[in-house]
Amino acid sequence: MTADLPARFDEGLRARSRSSIGWTITRFLSDQLFSFAVFVILARLLTQADIGAFAVMAVTAEAFRIIATAGLVQTIARKREITPAFLDTIYRSQQAFSFLSAILIIALAQPIADWMNAPNIALPLAVMSLALPISSFGATHLALRLREFGHRTTALRSVVGGLIGGTCAVAVAFAGLGLWSLVIQRLVTEIVGVILSRASYDWKPGWQFDLAILRGNLMLNASLIYVQLAFLATVRVQEMAIGAGIGLAAVGVYRTAWRTVELIGRGAIQPFTQVAVQTLARVKDDPAELRDAYRWMISRASALSFPALVGFGALAPVAIPTVFGAKWGEAGELAQIFAFMAVPFTLNFFASPSLSVLGASRSLISLSTTQLVLGVILTLAALPYGLFAVAISYVGRAYLTLPMQIMLLRRASGIRPVDTFGAVGAPLVASSLMGVALAIAMRLLDAHLAGWLALLLLTAIGALFYGIILLAISGSWRSRLLSMPRRIRKGRI
Repeated sequence: MTADLPARFDEGLRARSRSSIGWTITRFLSDQLFSFAVFVILARLLTQADIGAFAVMAVTAEAFRIIATAGLVQTIARKREITPAFLDTIYRSQQAFSFLSAILIIALAQPIADWMNAPNIALPLAVMSLALPISSFGATHLALRLREFGHRTTALRSVVGGLIGGTCAVAVAFAGLGLWSLVIQRLVTEIVGVILSRASYDWKPGWQFDLAILRGNLMLNASLIYVQLAFLATVRVQEMAIGAGIGLAAVGVYRTAWRTVELIGRGAIQPFTQVAVQTLARVKDDPAELRDAYRWMISRASALSFPALVGFGALAPVAIPTVFGAKWGEAGELAQIFAFMAVPFTLNFFASPSLSVLGASRSLISLSTTQLVLGVILTLAALPYGLFAVAISYVGRAYLTLPMQIMLLRRASGIRPVDTFGAVGAPLVASSLMGVALAIAMRLLDAHLAGWLALLLLTAIGALFYGIILLAISGSWRSRLLSMPRRIRKGRI
């Protein structure tokens, strides 16, 4: 099996990237909307402590997932030539690591529960560990499909898995089983995902296991595993610290605020970053083409993520209590702080795949280590002052490490800061002005409208204002809008 690897970000690669992004956006819109709907229902049915307990469990599960995959599946996208022995080695190794990781989680479930002073999470955590070996049966098939820009079938997989898993979770929550509803959701979603992943790519695993291939890839991926664990710890260390220092209910508030921001941000950004690995890998040897591809993707991602995050931040004190219920009012105020993450959140999502594709493992290690160490220091320093201080410390850490991220990207790729900020400048200005306009509109409407009506009206005002400002200040976005009918006629959008 060999991959067709054109060396330029030409119209052919651009069209394939655009098509894959389109299907990935379709997947994320439906997936995220349904996930959000399920999250809303569960947040209304479950307690803050239930949400907090699952957040702690999810950190453990995700850490072991990174160890279980060992970066092996990601090598499929980067490999220029794929052999049956390579695929069999990747598949069988990931299976073995996944089963071993599940056994370790089961052994550690009770000590983790004792550390968090939450004995009720031990059994659910042990059961949820089964998601790791389950997922290992379909991960290689999915990676092979993505390698060929097969994002249409992965969209179906995600939507169907989310629909069935979410429905089961809601049913279990209505039955009064609390935390178990989230465990059931994870397991059912993984089972459905495996079935659809294996159906999406016609490949039958064999037994051509080669220890030399495994050893070589593990050595190559050691830095990637470390980076992924460091990034996970950077994002989730706050929840673990809050759980041990304040309590699981406080983790629930923090997690609800961050999860809402994360859902919105990921929905806008990940359709582009998931395609970025395949696209950038094909032009990595040509600095000019790499820069064009990077700018092309990040400009479009920021045009969605900046207004989504800034707009939500402005509306969060109204939006979260309206959607999730009055008991989550504190989470609405907390989410306003997280909305200031728009710039580093977006750029960070592109820095990691870009540096990974370029083989800049030392840069990734330096960046992730700095983010982790600074994040831990700031979190521990802020913890005695409560949830809002922890949230502010997290946002502050992101901006403190942003210059380092941009510098490392330039060193590895030649992509200059002016290239990055030139691509995102217009969306940043337009979304910032939109945020100010929404703050003013909220004050004016406060005495007249409330609840869903106010939220829907303010959302429409923000979207309209953002679109007008973006087109007014950016000639490139005006050109894209004017050329859209022509691209639609040619089937290029």
